[in-house]
Amino acid sequence: MIRNLCLQLFLLLAAFPVASFAQANAVDAAVNGYVLDPSKSAISGAHNTLINVSTGVSQEVTTDGKGYYRFPLVPVGVYRLTTVADGFQTNTLQNIVLSVGQEARVDISLAVGSTAQTVEVEAGSDIVDTGTSTVGAVLDRKEIENLPILSRQAYNFLLLSPGVIGMPTSTFSTTQFTFGGTERSQWNLDGLDDTQHGGNRQIRLIIVTPEAIAQTQTLANGYSAEFGRAAGGQINVVLKSGTNQFHGSALGQWRPTDLQAIPTLATVQPDRSWYDEAFTLGGPIIKDRLFFFGQFENNPYTLPNAITITPANAAALGLPSNEIGTAPFGETYRTFVGKVDYTLNSKNSGYVRYARFTNHQPNNDSGLSIVDRGSRYVDHQNGGGVQLATVLSSTLLNELRFGTIQRDTGDFPVVSSSPAGSVLINISSVANIGFSPLTTTTTTERSTSVLDNLTWTRGRHTMKFGVEYDHELFANLSGTAPTFTFGGLAAQNGRPAVSALNQYLDTVAGKVDPATGLPFTYTNLTAYSGNPEVRIAFNFMNAFAQDEIRVTPNLNINVGARYEVILFPTFDPLAPYSLSRSVPNDYKDIAPRLGLTWSPFGNQKTTVHAAYGMYYDVPGLATFYNAAQVNGHRLLNYLVTGSTPGSPVFPTVPQFTGGAFQVPPSITAFDQNFHNTYQQQANMQVQQELGANFQLTIGYQFAGLRHGLYYADTNLTATGQTLADGRPVFAGTAHRPNASFGAINLVHSGTTSSFTGGFLTLQKRLSNGLEFTANYMYSHALDDNIGEGGSISDPTNLHRDYGNADSDIRHNLVLQGLYQPKLSESSLRWLNGFEISTITYMNSGFPINVTAGTDLNNDGVVNDRPLFESRNSFRGRGFSQVSAQVKRYFDIGEHVHLSAFIGAENLLNTNNLNCNTTTGCTGAVISTANSSDLFRETAAGTSRNVQIGASLKF
Repeated sequence: MIRNLCLQLFLLLAAFPVASFAQANAVDAAVNGYVLDPSKSAISGAHNTLINVSTGVSQEVTTDGKGYYRFPLVPVGVYRLTTVADGFQTNTLQNIVLSVGQEARVDISLAVGSTAQTVEVEAGSDIVDTGTSTVGAVLDRKEIENLPILSRQAYNFLLLSPGVIGMPTSTFSTTQFTFGGTERSQWNLDGLDDTQHGGNRQIRLIIVTPEAIAQTQTLANGYSAEFGRAAGGQINVVLKSGTNQFHGSALGQWRPTDLQAIPTLATVQPDRSWYDEAFTLGGPIIKDRLFFFGQFENNPYTLPNAITITPANAAALGLPSNEIGTAPFGETYRTFVGKVDYTLNSKNSGYVRYARFTNHQPNNDSGLSIVDRGSRYVDHQNGGGVQLATVLSSTLLNELRFGTIQRDTGDFPVVSSSPAGSVLINISSVANIGFSPLTTTTTTERSTSVLDNLTWTRGRHTMKFGVEYDHELFANLSGTAPTFTFGGLAAQNGRPAVSALNQYLDTVAGKVDPATGLPFTYTNLTAYSGNPEVRIAFNFMNAFAQDEIRVTPNLNINVGARYEVILFPTFDPLAPYSLSRSVPNDYKDIAPRLGLTWSPFGNQKTTVHAAYGMYYDVPGLATFYNAAQVNGHRLLNYLVTGSTPGSPVFPTVPQFTGGAFQVPPSITAFDQNFHNTYQQQANMQVQQELGANFQLTIGYQFAGLRHGLYYADTNLTATGQTLADGRPVFAGTAHRPNASFGAINLVHSGTTSSFTGGFLTLQKRLSNGLEFTANYMYSHALDDNIGEGGSISDPTNLHRDYGNADSDIRHNLVLQGLYQPKLSESSLRWLNGFEISTITYMNSGFPINVTAGTDLNNDGVVNDRPLFESRNSFRGRGFSQVSAQVKRYFDIGEHVHLSAFIGAENLLNTNNLNCNTTTGCTGAVISTANSSDLFRETAAGTSRNVQIGASLKF
């Protein structure tokens, strides 16, 4: 452990900087400042021209009576600022690098003289950000291209931001992270909604990879009214664009099997493969007017899953060799991005873009299921967007955006066709055989949004107003394949017990059970009847107004408010339970926001940021469209016990239409006092320049969620008895007050959470080839439920579950950096072409929620903790992962650059638990209290992955 820690601290010397910017805009930056004469007096009427050096596109503004100027909407990139005023020399400031959301303060000092005289100045890396106070960060193209993200999962970048706590992923599965103790988040791509709202956990709707990304912006706390639709944070991704020069790249990398560590908890190296190839090309179509960018990436891997059917059982069942052994699991990821940026004239510009991601899995089955029982998984994500930015006047600008994204996923049988009446057969602890086309499940989520933002600059005020409309459509098909289960028979009437395997074989053979005198039969049959499809839509209306006020040259205040409303659809009006037919709409959701930035000493070296705001949420919509599907009317479930008189003979499945075999449905209903979830956020930060190249930020962050969602079963009968710790005991699922239903899970909006944290960020800007950032946070997250739905342990008392949140991590440290030697000694100059980069994640471990393993209170949900045990009272091991990369650059002529590299994820091959922000470490260990092996680790994180590759850029 000491050796690992020492190496991690050594690698800190190479950590990457993440610019801690506040946000001004979703896809642009802003530039403002004062133009002064040598005596520091204001120069009014000075003419400022800001030119993008890559595209030639320019903007112009004039200083006001106090010498102040502002460019409110500036696309990210590198700029040249030229200032001209009568009686003064022309000043040109070169290489101003702007990041998304940055509010760059650039003061200009003009020397007395003729405008024909030009003074050129190089912009330093210490241009400060004077925007409203947000806990967050921006990664630019350099960081994105050079950080050792071996998985190609761009959203691992989010973990490098202050205020974010989570776990990296080694695949394209979504990175685990929280903002203020909650997973609630809004994802944006080029300023347009990219959030998957179907699941309880909000994730991206369409995936893009690092080769297509120009910058990422993470807003963890205290962001302005322009951003909403999430009670947690914001993730903004800006795609690359073309320029006046042709640029392109080719990347290839792979993982030699012999260099990979054996997966933790495994004993042999699996037969696996992984490689990646990516290409980009961008350039001008019409110089200074029209530009294109394109990207394609192919990233397949294979990792066969073991089928654990024993040879003896396979022989007894007559299974051919191609049905056992391994299932050919793998995934093939492909991404494509096409983007065109245009400038129609001096007043109108924008972009048109298309992005696509696909994932194909040949067979995702394993364990006791034969190969033909498996399913093919298909995931297709397609999205387009367009923006038109219009300069209405010198003080009035408009942004209009429209986009639509659709994600289609499906699980399809590996066997493309099967005989009519095919069924699934589960032989307990032996094998799962059979196949059916009715196992097909599909989900379509289509998000369409249009928004318009108006920016008005007037004196000390920069006001912004916006409206947005979003339409979310869902179309789902549920799998309904009839399934026969053989669970074995107990000894009866002198006949010994019959194993599940023999029960099946005897049933197929038509043998008679001597204990009953009847033919052997199955244990039970499950089947469905009704409509397995649902199609439903949700609508969202949002509006905001905000004003950034330049109170003094050293004090900025951003004040605003946002209004959000969710228009829930009416569900099935024929649903037999009235509270499952609709959700009450909440029309009162107004969220105020306030932020300030203050430089108390007037030199911009010390800056104080503070913010407070309310943030409303969009709930996981699967809760709602599932309620529309399973409601006791549309899709009904049937359960037949094989020994029941009149039960169908195996493998016959009749058409069920009511009757004794119908299972009372468990449904979802909605509390009539339902309210939308919101979170209160606040933060305070002090940023201090330490010399020319260092910046230290000390901050405090608070987040408190209210009206989070949870389920409580209202169809229970109380017995009047209690457990020793006061929990009420119920009469069980066989004694429902309303016998027409199973559980009636009433969705309430009442969970709460509290997150407090202090954080420290030390950033070193690039000098002598070295730059790094270290982010540390100490925090405590408490809640009584994750706030995204889910059953509570005591249906009568939500707050009995109040305790450490599943995502509670007390200590979290992230280090990232880069070192490029710049040595002058002749004997060491050969090192100058190398680059070392690293990311290190460390945390003190997620909680473990120990359960009793039985239904102590008899409410039908096995989630009870032992007597007098509080929620999440134990903790898993801490997490530690070092990733590093060594790269060597070679120049081929002036414009072609080649690099070769080798990198490792989990370089030290640390044995980490496979914990996450949703369930903590509970799912990674044995967590049943009475288990003899309590806390035995059952799921591990990724072992060391090593990959080598090369890239060519021009």
